[in-house]
Amino acid sequence: MDNLIKAIILCTLLVIGLAAQAQNTFAHSGGIDSSYFDPSLAPFYHGVASGDPLQDKVIIWTRVTPTKDTIIPVKWYIATDTAFTNIVNSGETTTDYTKDYTVKVDVDLLEPGITYFYYFQALGANSLIGRTRTLPTNTNHLRLAVGSCSNYQMGYFNAYQRLAERNDLDAIIHLGDYIYEYATYDYGWTSAVGRTHKPDHELNSMDDYRIRHAYYKLDPSLRAAHQQHPFIVVWDDHEIVNDASTNGVSKLYNHDPAEDGDYETRKFNAVTAYLEWMPIREQKNETSGVRIYREFNFGNLMDLYMVDTRLEERSLQVHSAGDPLVNDTTRTILGKTQSDWLFGEMENSTAQWQVIGNQVMFSQLNEAFKLDSWVGYPYEREKIQNKFLGLNTKNIVILTGDTHRSWAFDLAEEPFGQGTYAPNTGTGTFGVELCTPSLASPNMDEGSSTMADVFAEQAALSAENSHLRYVDLSQHGYFILDLTPLKVQADYFYGETQTISSTEQFAKGLFSYNEEGFLREALAPAPAKIGNFPAAPQKPLAYSVGMDEVKTANEVLFVGAYPNPVWDIVNVGLSVNESKAVELQLLSVEGKVISNNEYTLNPGHHKIELKMSDFPKGIYFLQISSSGKALYQKRLVKK
Repeated sequence: MDNLIKAIILCTLLVIGLAAQAQNTFAHSGGIDSSYFDPSLAPFYHGVASGDPLQDKVIIWTRVTPTKDTIIPVKWYIATDTAFTNIVNSGETTTDYTKDYTVKVDVDLLEPGITYFYYFQALGANSLIGRTRTLPTNTNHLRLAVGSCSNYQMGYFNAYQRLAERNDLDAIIHLGDYIYEYATYDYGWTSAVGRTHKPDHELNSMDDYRIRHAYYKLDPSLRAAHQQHPFIVVWDDHEIVNDASTNGVSKLYNHDPAEDGDYETRKFNAVTAYLEWMPIREQKNETSGVRIYREFNFGNLMDLYMVDTRLEERSLQVHSAGDPLVNDTTRTILGKTQSDWLFGEMENSTAQWQVIGNQVMFSQLNEAFKLDSWVGYPYEREKIQNKFLGLNTKNIVILTGDTHRSWAFDLAEEPFGQGTYAPNTGTGTFGVELCTPSLASPNMDEGSSTMADVFAEQAALSAENSHLRYVDLSQHGYFILDLTPLKVQADYFYGETQTISSTEQFAKGLFSYNEEGFLREALAPAPAKIGNFPAAPQKPLAYSVGMDEVKTANEVLFVGAYPNPVWDIVNVGLSVNESKAVELQLLSVEGKVISNNEYTLNPGHHKIELKMSDFPKGIYFLQISSSGKALYQKRLVKK
């Protein structure tokens, strides 16, 4: 393979006006977005991922980046060893532009509690090898990482890298805000980091959401975490738009139909891209189309219920505690259908620990708090709390994201005043709530607050809320959820986001004994599981059958042409690794040259606008050439 391919700067951005200097390193340093695109992974630049493990199945995922629009055959293999001497299942599928060239396979015929390795093969190349794991039928020890809120332009994804390095996790639970919809320089951006979102503008179209997902998955730390562990995910609001609900948003600055168009169309675009780009098992719902609430049975030890408090049946938020709509008994955050499902499953469960993966905070604070959380829906919150109490167990664990801060609560029926709750006894409780900090998204100290303000606020919160057993308002990271028949423990780990770092710090451990229903402080992190699982290799298996078009050394990389169909202007995305003359031709279906444009491009990412408003409606072909050689061809539809 020509060495020039190793200098190609791949970019999923299709409409970008910035140019970035090519780097020889693939460490995403200095905020230079081009510096971590790894041409050696072609055509599987976005790596591999797995998710939604069951006792006999798991989703495996990848994305194939093509050189032209076509149907691409993709083979897949899954084995119990990294050399693939014991292949237990394999198959073949296809992908094309309708799926944004993503590949998702629900692999079956697997055994419970086993670590597996998998890879894909397409266009004359092998993907990275991924590691995944099925759920156990019986176990005495589970370890899961819990995180949320990963804003690319706020900071580096060091936490994902630390998770990739762990070898004793059963899965990673992501509680939402996996991507953020904001424009470059909007929420979360900081010059101290210099990372920018792609595309530059706020997301709205399906292409926008697809590009943002693609760009996130080119981050090497996130790619590594997906390679090494299965993910269990739910969306929150920023996968769509801030404060999203079932039928809209309550603030025009989040979504103004006059400027942003139809909310249902935007939501459809976001959900479609999410399902394409995430390793999640797709389920249909007769009332709302797609549902993502679902259960995972970890044998005798735990049942995990992932709920949707965002799109399934959430009423619009209110923004003042004095708003009479706050107490409207018809307002929901979970909804009857999902609530009936959840408690039907919990009532029939025989697992020891009942764990709920949830987006927004359930516990109350003795002060005004976000009405986007459960406290903004007090009627339904009380109904759900009463149902929890009716289960007659204190082994309920609610996992929460959203706030970007660390919180740990005793779940108390009446935590304030002369209520029934008694700290350190379990009286008046029905479980615990554990809230993860942001992996990389602003919290209190990224605002105008000083650290003195942060410490004062933490002390005030602890003093006013006896059921609040731990709070940290400034650190970023995740926690490890460790479950045994004796206890459940959350170990909080924090790390740097403003610079690339290879370290993290254990900050706090909290645990609750079986059926106690309150948290105690741990003296040390919970011990790792016995028997680590071997890591997936860093390089793909060698491909031994010839070479393919993807291996051709192109000095120009065509990223895409959007919108397509075209009404007025089509944006052509190109990347070059050195100064290059490029020719863009529009051809008729008969091959006649309709227009011809030449450009000299400097190293970096480029958006070229081609005007087609004067062209008749019909089919055209965009041909991209350099040095007298036709490199790419794309079919365009002119409306």
